[in-house]
Amino acid sequence: MACRPRAALGAALASVLLAASAHAAPPFVESDDVLFRLGGYARNLSGLQLLPVSDADAAALGLPTESALSATVLRLEWRLDLGRRVTIDLHQRLFLQVTSEPGTNTALGVGTTLAPDRSLDLQTTIAESDTLRLDHDIDRLSVRVYLPSADLAIGRQAITWGTSLLFTTSDVWAAFSPYDLDTSQKRGIDAVRLITQLGERVELDLVLADRGSLADLSGGARATFYLGSADLYLAAAKVWDELSLMAGVAAAVGSFKLRAEANLPWSLDADALQTPRATLGADWFGPDIVLTLEAHLGGTGTAHKDRYLQHALQNEPLNRGEVYLLGRWYAGAAASWKPMPLLTLSLSALANLQDPSLLLAPRVAWEVSADVSLALGAFSGLGAHPEALPTPSLGSEFGSFGHLIYLELAAFF
Repeated sequence: MACRPRAALGAALASVLLAASAHAAPPFVESDDVLFRLGGYARNLSGLQLLPVSDADAAALGLPTESALSATVLRLEWRLDLGRRVTIDLHQRLFLQVTSEPGTNTALGVGTTLAPDRSLDLQTTIAESDTLRLDHDIDRLSVRVYLPSADLAIGRQAITWGTSLLFTTSDVWAAFSPYDLDTSQKRGIDAVRLITQLGERVELDLVLADRGSLADLSGGARATFYLGSADLYLAAAKVWDELSLMAGVAAAVGSFKLRAEANLPWSLDADALQTPRATLGADWFGPDIVLTLEAHLGGTGTAHKDRYLQHALQNEPLNRGEVYLLGRWYAGAAASWKPMPLLTLSLSALANLQDPSLLLAPRVAWEVSADVSLALGAFSGLGAHPEALPTPSLGSEFGSFGHLIYLELAAFF
């Protein structure tokens, strides 16, 4: 079924109205021993993509040069608290994406983070065509027990390791896509997780995670040391077919926060040490301004830009959403400024240093109310564009993204 611009606009309007109508609701059940409530959010992005298609490719192959886009995430977050010891979470995630041109789904925008592999697949594709995709997923289904000396969580849950903000270094369980605006909730991974305190300054985090098959069963341990003005972590994990040693430190120095972390993997299949991942970062916190700078070595990427297409097809960490970048050497920056309480201006940039190419993301956000925000923004990929003729070539990583101008509405309830 083809969906033309009018249908895309109608879907966008319907989802915006849905988001705007969201409001806080009282608990369904509230007593001394039981609390049952519903929360969540709706987030819609509607915009225009300017595709990186050359005039020659457009004329010869009939490729579109622009496409309208609407993407919506609706998340229902059900929670049941049984006293102070047990919490049960169930999150439903509905994702709708509509484009005006076939085959123009983009990695930019809302809902672009891939779900981790799971043995128990609770995702249902309700509708799918060249221009439309509608999915429903049970993205959280977990029981959390608060024990006297530990917290135990069993089931589909969010797990975050690492300190990097712009790049993925040690966040090995379920990483955000750097191109996804929906960072309110992580995608859930099926796991058993135990967190306990070893004294006042040490926290131990143990994870046993499903990866879709018994052979890929993964697990790890992380110890975090709270040392006053600095936090240090040491971790070891078996993730997919790799054994990884990870370490990181974050230290506050005045109004600055300095960060460093590294992930050194050993391939069980190749029986060899792999290129590490590492990130150096710094944050500056002012009264109304926050600045972030990071430099990144992406060990899973290729150092040869002429191999991007082959790498994108064959690299397993890239295809399963463990990482999202093609190359090796990167720098990134982000700035956020609140000139007034309800208005936020932000700009982020990711640079591939070996192409070279650049992805800019300016954004203006207005808090319409305590639970509703409206934003106008863009993604702009700068660099050599891809070419289909005479020989397929990606050109550069971020130059292949083209440009996206969008309006985003988010409502929490």
